[in-house]
Amino acid sequence: MLNSFSRARHSSKQNNKQSGFTLIELLIALLIAALSVLGLAYTQNKSLQYARSSSQYTLASIEASNTVEQIWNSLCELKDGSKSLGDLTLADGFTRTFDPTTFDITDTLKISIDWGDQRLTDVEDEVSVQAVFPDICP
Repeated sequence: MLNSFSRARHSSKQNNKQSGFTLIELLIALLIAALSVLGLAYTQNKSLQYARSSSQYTLASIEASNTVEQIWNSLCELKDGSKSLGDLTLADGFTRTFDPTTFDITDTLKISIDWGDQRLTDVEDEVSVQAVFPDICP
């Protein structure tokens, strides 16, 4: 009888043993999930920054082309000095520089458009074009 009592007690200990996850296992799983979500958020943020930079690059290229078109339109006025390069229009959010700073029809003109985005250090935030204009003015 003592032996059967001992067996019954032993089997009840086995029945009381719970199965499932421990608190440590649950915390480790939660930590891994949180780090994964943070990694995805970081990747999404960088993706949006690169998309914005690409958009700004495209707009700056259009502004550079517009500047060349404006120079063509005002070529004779720029040559005779009745108009300056600073009189040309530029969209908001961009800065433009010319090299050389004054218009000389015999020089190659470098036009740089900058949008000043400092968030990404591995991409340029400037577009430059070079243009040469013929001397067609009387």
